[in-house]
Amino acid sequence: MGIEPAYKKLKDTMTNMLKFFNIKQYFNKQSISALAPKRNQLAWAVGLVLLFFATFYGYYAIDAYRNARQIASLVEPLKQSASNRDWDSVREILSSINANTSELESAIDHLYPFTELPIISREVYAARSLIAAAKVSVSSAESVVLWLQDVPLLSKTDFNSFSELSEKDKSEFLESLADSAGLWGTVASQMSLSLKFLEDARSATRFGFINFQINSVTKKLVAGQTIFSELAPWIGVAPRIVGYPGEKTYLLLLQNNTELRPTGGFIGTYGILKVRNASVTSFMTDNVYNLDEPAKAYNQKVPPAPLQRYIKQSQWFFRDSNWDPDFSTSAQQAIQFYKDERGPVQNFDGVIALTPTFVQNLMAVLGPVTVDGKEFTTDNLIETLAYHVELGFKEEGITIYNRKQIIDDVAQQLKEKLFNLSVAQMQNLAPIAFGAFSQKQLMVYFADPAAQALAEQSHWANRIISTSEDYFYVVDSNLGSLKSDPAIHRSISYSLTPSSDGKMNATVAITYKHIGGFDWKTTRYRTYTRVYVPRGSSLITAKGNEEPVAITDEHNKTVFGTFISIEPGTTETLTFTYALPKDLASRIAGGHYSLYIQKQGGTVPHDLMFDITVPFKINGITPNSVLRKESANRAQGAWSLAEDRIITLTK
Repeated sequence: MGIEPAYKKLKDTMTNMLKFFNIKQYFNKQSISALAPKRNQLAWAVGLVLLFFATFYGYYAIDAYRNARQIASLVEPLKQSASNRDWDSVREILSSINANTSELESAIDHLYPFTELPIISREVYAARSLIAAAKVSVSSAESVVLWLQDVPLLSKTDFNSFSELSEKDKSEFLESLADSAGLWGTVASQMSLSLKFLEDARSATRFGFINFQINSVTKKLVAGQTIFSELAPWIGVAPRIVGYPGEKTYLLLLQNNTELRPTGGFIGTYGILKVRNASVTSFMTDNVYNLDEPAKAYNQKVPPAPLQRYIKQSQWFFRDSNWDPDFSTSAQQAIQFYKDERGPVQNFDGVIALTPTFVQNLMAVLGPVTVDGKEFTTDNLIETLAYHVELGFKEEGITIYNRKQIIDDVAQQLKEKLFNLSVAQMQNLAPIAFGAFSQKQLMVYFADPAAQALAEQSHWANRIISTSEDYFYVVDSNLGSLKSDPAIHRSISYSLTPSSDGKMNATVAITYKHIGGFDWKTTRYRTYTRVYVPRGSSLITAKGNEEPVAITDEHNKTVFGTFISIEPGTTETLTFTYALPKDLASRIAGGHYSLYIQKQGGTVPHDLMFDITVPFKINGITPNSVLRKESANRAQGAWSLAEDRIITLTK
């Protein structure tokens, strides 16, 4: 017998029994005596009560199961209706889920007092937590659907890509986004609450199959929340960024990370991007030397000492404006350099910097482009462009001033592909963009204070991190090494050791392995290396450096800077040993140690090794998948510096 017929039969039986027990005239001593054998009245009464309870609790147990099954069966129709933008159906399904959830909760309430039994009570708590998560999620979804129904573009208009829309449609949609900031903040809070309830359920249940299902749902929700939590704060601000209600102008910096510089790479090409209503109104790129060369006649800017010493530069140009590893600082400086070199655009609303690594990943979605018979793919983009710009242009009879025109041609085609992507294809860009931001292959600066605050909060601005804990940031600057960075394999090790006098001595060692040779793009690697450490740290020794260490203070950090060169086929290690500030050493002695490692923009992931000894017994390690406890107060481990990293040890 199926669940529904069985349920109906049980329900009818239960209804009749309740009627029987609720009619008082049937429940007097004489009537019961008449119905039951005289000698077995007690046994008969006990049996009848047991039958009643079995039927009563059986009914509500099956009712709970039925509602749970019904909720599960509504998930796919909900997805399908949302995909079809049938918001009325979505609301009906959400209402059904809400009703089933309430009935499920009521059924569990009726199972008292069995729900208080030691083993069962944990599972009931897990069930109630799941119900709470479902209610919060449904409430959140209903709010979103109500908003979606009020936006014509999302409820009535059929379109494949944003570029197909009229200016009126785009403007109305962006206006709706701008007005909806409060909604998304509420939704983000509700998502966090739902995840908390799911975690409570996961912790409570002892059934493996339930735990598996909860973990599966939680994993999907966490993935969704990770993206949503990144996007939600931007929704209200995004319209202004993309040109609503007025046009925005951005300075583009194409940072070539095969020639590494502090914020990501050498600025060999720059661009101007203008957008209105999320559409590109103007886009161009140009060889940076076409801006810098005319400025030689009047440029009086004095470059930083390393640029003067190691590349013999007596004037400071736009191409070297990203000397400060704090991107927001360098971005503002780039705008000023552009203006001082008499660039035609007078006002910028921000700066967007990207590396070829990001463009490669973007092409995985956009597909290849062809320029002058050359096909550019995600696999050959960097190599083909580099060869043309360095050597190939001569073979084709192109002047040195026009040798980077091919970059603009490729960029224009990619721009067309990007802004004509279908809605489905656009979804594939989100993880690529988020990954590029976290890996520092893409970074932004905004003149709009609200947008800039969000960029810093999201770590999209690549600012030097402010922290009162331990910290280090290794910054390399390729000076006169051609495009040698792909041939350099870096690894960074960090060790910390308490000294007998109460100090905490740290060592940062950067190992460079040069696997290249001498050719048109690769030579000996010449780098000016800076290590940013907690302010007040004092240098003890440096090894491997070819010049004395310069010690300065920048961005509330102490900075050690020096020069090193690495011949092809060799390995060199640059080491800095220093004492942490006294106040930081004292806090560490109190039983808490945290280390923030910042990744340099444009770099490929480095190997990162730790050997940490602290003056307390270690009981907590985060992340324990990376660090292992070697002794009572020592932890070791290895990680990849693919993005900023944080480790924590507690007593």
